[in-house]
Amino acid sequence: MLLPKFVSNDKGFTLVELIMVIVIIGILASIAVPKFVNLSDSAERAK
Repeated sequence: MLLPKFVSNDKGFTLVELIMVIVIIGILASIAVPKFVNLSDSAERAK
């Protein structure tokens, strides 16, 4: 069976894909954490 060159049976992710996912998660966390901290500060002041 002849497969095109771009199709392979390799399983898993490449290092580049894993690094990109880690970078995206880091960006999302750097946006979400300050907003969450600010929200909890606002809730403390509202008491």
